[in-house]
Amino acid sequence: MTDDGLEEVLSKNKVVVIDFWAQWCAPCHLYEPVFKRVASKYSDKALFGRLNVDENPKTADKFGIMNIPTTLILVDGQVKETLVGAVDEDTLENALKKYI
Repeated sequence: MTDDGLEEVLSKNKVVVIDFWAQWCAPCHLYEPVFKRVASKYSDKALFGRLNVDENPKTADKFGIMNIPTTLILVDGQVKETLVGAVDEDTLENALKKYI
C-alpha cells in the first residue's frame, strides 16, 4: 500500500486491514508472519496490506500513527479498530471477526 493508492483501495473494499511498519522496526518483523497468516486465512473477506511509514508518511500522519507496528481495521473507509504493537494471531483475528 502507498500514499497514492490508498483512497482507491478504501473506496473499492468494504473491509481493509493495514499494517503500518518500517524496515528498522524489530517488532514489525516479528509481527509480519502473524499478519500474513491472518491475511491468508481471511483474504476472501477483507483486503490486507502493509504500509511502510518511512516511504508513506502522509498516510501515517492522516491516521495519527505514533507507534509501529500498528494495525488499523477500516470498514467503508472509517477506522473501526486500532491495534498497537505486535499482537498475537488470536487478538488480530478476534478484532477482525467483528467486521467481516
